Amino acid sequence: MSEITQLLTRIEAHCARESIAESTFGRLAVNDGKLVARLRAGGSINLRTFSAIQTFLDATVERVGEAQS
Repeated sequence: MSEITQLLTRIEAHCARESIAESTFGRLAVNDGKLVARLRAGGSINLRTFSAIQTFLDATVERVGEAQS
């Protein structure tokens, strides 16, 4: 599984858990509402964007974990 495919899987899970649209996720994470659609269409992202998305997802997981404690 490619890194982009893994990232899309994490994004999909996040959107389902938070009940938000993928375009909303893109805007919140990196101010790009078309991010997920472009990735699905085979587009690429630079390392800075990839890192920003990972950081956003990790912060959300931490926030959810703290709320459950």
